[in-house]
Amino acid sequence: MNAITTFVESVRAFCQWAEGDLLPGDAQMSIARRHLAHLYAQALDLPQRECDWGDDAAAISHEAWSAMFKRFGALPVNYYSESANPLDVPCEKTMLGDLADDLADIWRDLKRGLHLFDGGAADAAVFHWREHFIIHWGSHAASALNVLQYWEQHRPRDYAVAEGGLPPAAIAGSDPR
Repeated sequence: MNAITTFVESVRAFCQWAEGDLLPGDAQMSIARRHLAHLYAQALDLPQRECDWGDDAAAISHEAWSAMFKRFGALPVNYYSESANPLDVPCEKTMLGDLADDLADIWRDLKRGLHLFDGGAADAAVFHWREHFIIHWGSHAASALNVLQYWEQHRPRDYAVAEGGLPPAAIAGSDPR
């Protein structure tokens, strides 16, 4: 499969998940993390296209974005802090991020490209996805991935912790010396 076909499949999967029933609970965080990791990695392989931005009819309305923002607001994490300039060391200024805003913005940029692609403007779709990855949704994805990774790393685990603080599986396979 080529890079465009693979990316289109991932965009469809993300949009289907985003537009489907977001069940309450922690599982949605792991699903979002997986989708974003795939999309981010695959966007790096999108070929460069020279064309216009495509048909304005493919644009996503503010009302549709707002509905998506509200849906993502049901996730267990909303606000987070991040450096206003990650190259500013030590960090002089932080800003407030919003996971629902990140995911809704990513959805909007990907969905518009999907409208272009499905409307027969594949080059415009690839141009849109690639350019917006560089100037917009890539930053949202990187921020969201950082938050989702931190959340995954620090959430309580489902396994029981055995003596010494290690999971039972780790102890079962350990050397008794």
